[in-house]
Amino acid sequence: MLSTDIATLFCRECVHSMPAWDLYIWLALTIGGTLVCLNRSHHKFKRARLIEDMPTSRISSASQGYTELVGVAELHGNPQLAPLSNTLCLWWRYTIEKYQSTGKSSHWVTVEKRACSQPFYLKDATGICRVDHESAEISCLHRHIWHGNTRRPIGTYKVPNSTRSSGFLSLAATHLSFGSRYRFTEHMIMDGDPLYTLGHFETDSGGLRTFTPKQLIGNVLSEWKQDFSKLLARFDKNSDGELDLKEWKIVRDAALKEARLGQIEQSQQPAEHVLTQPQHQGLPFIIGGQEQRQLSKRFRRSALFYSLGFMLIGSLASWLVSSRLGF
Repeated sequence: MLSTDIATLFCRECVHSMPAWDLYIWLALTIGGTLVCLNRSHHKFKRARLIEDMPTSRISSASQGYTELVGVAELHGNPQLAPLSNTLCLWWRYTIEKYQSTGKSSHWVTVEKRACSQPFYLKDATGICRVDHESAEISCLHRHIWHGNTRRPIGTYKVPNSTRSSGFLSLAATHLSFGSRYRFTEHMIMDGDPLYTLGHFETDSGGLRTFTPKQLIGNVLSEWKQDFSKLLARFDKNSDGELDLKEWKIVRDAALKEARLGQIEQSQQPAEHVLTQPQHQGLPFIIGGQEQRQLSKRFRRSALFYSLGFMLIGSLASWLVSSRLGF
């Protein structure tokens, strides 16, 4: 444990006479903090530039691969029910924190954190795309925070009319009780919310895919062989209880014919568009519940914040070294 108070770090004489072990720990903390801030600043700025420079595609005509899509959240099938507030939505994520006080230190500790695993859909003027959001960086338009005295909320929390809470007004709107021991945070994507997405786009055209004749025949034969008695009744022409080479050729021809008919039927079905995690590890998978310009500004503000942290913590590290060496 450090025996040196943080206030002494700004006194040159105190730093010069500081125990070596304390100095090494403070240097490790400041240098580590400097590198973390530098990395996060680069991370956020890169995303802001990517959002600004990437051309927006239409779902119906988007090229396969890394693509930017913009639209609104679309309800397909049954909506999700947010576990804490029991609110109907398309996607949710929640965090439960407990207030802990140990001596002079008081802080919130995360005790439970979950996110919805079901995909949701993005719609633009040309089509609908399923968003498989696993591993995505998701920021939501709807965020609600409230407090309680039990591990799980009792009753149904009434979601406020405002779409997003932040700052002091957020604190006032969350029904903060100073006797509360738990804090609940819930993020949601709702039907009709604006969506910005950046990920790997792929169109599943079903029967338009190219299969070899061997693959087509194999799929049908595997299904037919599950009921071999029925297969014999259909193709055993000489009724000897088995299929000879001539009969097997008839079976294969029939299987190929049925497979091609099924392929034609599938090709008439509408193509399904899917957005997933990029195949290249260095490319981010971003889903934002904001307009493109607002999302870019948010990343730039975060990059500026970490840049300031880099300069301040880096300056402190330089000050410690110079004070110790007597520069």
